[in-house]
Amino acid sequence: MKNNFIQALLLLVWVATACSSSDEKLARLESLKSEYEALGKEIKTLEAEIAEADTSSKESKAIKVAIEQIKAMPFTHYLEVQGKIDSDKNIVLTSAMGGEVKGIYVVKGQTVKKGELLAKTDDVTIVKNLEQLDKNLELATQVYEKQKALWDQKIGTEIQYLQAKINKESLEKNRLILIEQLDKTRIKAPFAGVVDEIFTKQGEMLAPGVPAFRLFNTDAIKLVTDVSESYIAKLKVGQDAIVTFPDLKQEIKSKVTVVGDVINPVNRTVNVELSIQQDKNKYKANMISYIKIKDYYTSSAFTVPVNVIQKNGEETYVYIAENGVAKKTKVVLGKVFANRQEVLEGLTEGMKVITVGYQDLVDGQEIAL
Repeated sequence: MKNNFIQALLLLVWVATACSSSDEKLARLESLKSEYEALGKEIKTLEAEIAEADTSSKESKAIKVAIEQIKAMPFTHYLEVQGKIDSDKNIVLTSAMGGEVKGIYVVKGQTVKKGELLAKTDDVTIVKNLEQLDKNLELATQVYEKQKALWDQKIGTEIQYLQAKINKESLEKNRLILIEQLDKTRIKAPFAGVVDEIFTKQGEMLAPGVPAFRLFNTDAIKLVTDVSESYIAKLKVGQDAIVTFPDLKQEIKSKVTVVGDVINPVNRTVNVELSIQQDKNKYKANMISYIKIKDYYTSSAFTVPVNVIQKNGEETYVYIAENGVAKKTKVVLGKVFANRQEVLEGLTEGMKVITVGYQDLVDGQEIAL
């Protein structure tokens, strides 16, 4: 009986303890929920206050752009082509008479005078023939002079006199032929200049027409270029030009001196020549240059960057900034050069053309500079 009482008492204590613990947990849970709701409201309130105070966080409908104010300025258009250095006195010399090269009398880079001997080929046979002919000519001349003296005195026959005369004249003509052949064994400078290249060596066999020397005269240098026939109407003698030599890192002024009259049927171009007045010794034959020929100029023009020009079918337009919005403005275009587009109609002095951010604009779009 006593044991039963004790067990019942313990059960009551356990139940009471369990109930007490459960009530505490429920109470704690309710307390945390209240705190959570209060914190949530406070967070929302603070977020709203911060967002209202920080205007930079607000999403704006205005598109940020950059502008360029339209102002009348001089505008020049150039025709751009590639050219090279050439010379009327830039030639390759060959031997007219083939044979072994017996002597070379100049070195590469040497300055020579007109008529100066550069080299010669084998002339032994011609020299020997010439020596023998001179002896025969000397004898024939003596015979002729004696026959002439006799004939003047009416001594002898006319046929003897004529034979002596013809023999002498024939030998004289043969001598001229040998002299000419001997001269062809010599390679001489046809003009004063610089020996730019030597293509042969002493002891080599040189055939007629095979290059032996290149002779170049810097005093006669010029710029040459080929221009498409579509630009012929824009070319004329006297036009100003700007020439750049990339290898020399130099830019010079020049003028058009020749516009060819014949169109190349292969590439449909016309030959154009320009002058060089500067120190000519620094330029080399076939040196590449970039030529800008001035073919258009106006002292007052409106221009915009090429990339801001937009097209929609046949419509060409730009966007200008006006009273905080983008305004679509139709334009009529002229020439373009150096990434600048000439605008003939549509723009006026002081307009603000949008140059950055124009890709995302529509007419009337709110903008921010």
